[in-house]
Amino acid sequence: MKIVKFLAVIAFFGSVAWCIAAPDWEPAIAIVTSLAALIGAWVSTSKEKAQASQTQSVQGDGVGIQAGGDVNMGSITKGTSNDVR
Repeated sequence: MKIVKFLAVIAFFGSVAWCIAAPDWEPAIAIVTSLAALIGAWVSTSKEKAQASQTQSVQGDGVGIQAGGDVNMGSITKGTSNDVR
């Protein structure tokens, strides 16, 4: 995501320079578009950070499994597993 932010910043400054050198509708639209891309990159990064946290509470003799994708569990007995992928 850092590359996207970097490219959006470069595009924004490039389009501002373009608008200063040759004021017209095209560079103005490029400014608005690159600014929207820059704001979108910052907003999506903050949403990813907010969604990235996982919490889990397991009590007693329970077994907790936390994964970022599909989990296939075989027989799990007292903290040991025979088939966890």
